[in-house]
Amino acid sequence: MKKVLSALLTPVLLLGLSTKVQAHDPPDFIGAVWQWPETHLPVLDADLSEWDIIPEEFWITEQSVVQSTARPWIYTGDLDVSSISFRWIPTWNEETNRIYWAYERFDDKYQLGNESIETTVDADHSGGSFWDLEGQTDEEKARQRGRHAQISHYWFDNGQAREGEWNWFWMTQATWYDTPPYSDHSYWFSGTAPNSFEEMRQRAEWWSVYWDDFNWEDPTGSVLHDFQQDEIIGLTGHVFDTDAELADDCNCHSRWAISPNVESFGDADFLADWVMLGVDESAFEGIAPTAVEDNTWGQIKASFGK
Repeated sequence: MKKVLSALLTPVLLLGLSTKVQAHDPPDFIGAVWQWPETHLPVLDADLSEWDIIPEEFWITEQSVVQSTARPWIYTGDLDVSSISFRWIPTWNEETNRIYWAYERFDDKYQLGNESIETTVDADHSGGSFWDLEGQTDEEKARQRGRHAQISHYWFDNGQAREGEWNWFWMTQATWYDTPPYSDHSYWFSGTAPNSFEEMRQRAEWWSVYWDDFNWEDPTGSVLHDFQQDEIIGLTGHVFDTDAELADDCNCHSRWAISPNVESFGDADFLADWVMLGVDESAFEGIAPTAVEDNTWGQIKASFGK
């Protein structure tokens, strides 16, 4: 990833990264968030062929991750690609102000609820806690959770895991964040009966906006982040895998991530650093445009006040 990033970023920006990335984890990782031009935004149809334009070095795969769970049922072996293989990637577009994600997975034993992908974004790179703090009242805790960074589990399995939910921002009481203009998705799923521990395959595309100040009670009063080229954001992802019924010492549960830390669940200091790239126009030469979305960033911002 560093090698790809060095080829795409300016020397001035790379020099600036040396001081800006020290607080985040892992300290030797700098991710690059590919940008789509407005004329070639990904179409949410679960067909990932349009994502093939992105160099493979931008993808996080089973070769990029380590075990990162402290649960008593932790799997202690090496990742076995015959048991689970996957790839995921964050991308973005400046006009729509969204992060677009793609995800593909094979799993030989699918267990629904403990088989999600979880992502976390600290859009303004402010770091610090986005979980409740000692001494806070219940009201203050509800306001604090997810306020400065947002974390969600995603399931793409025909609604089997969480009774129709696909996007679970688990630390908030909000119920309005999982539909447009805040997020949307498409997926393909080939699986089996719930908790059958049989083979599963899935592909998914989704997008989301993110907030500098998320207020679970006030969608219009929440402060959206306005993504900019060359800025650094905090971001990480976890792929969960469970191959047996959970029990102490079952050696059956994994949280595959780019860092072994577990503190990232509520502390943005433990997210990885990613740089928002400009558009590589040469990559799209000769490729027909997709349908341009009606919603520009200006229109999207205006819609929040309606």
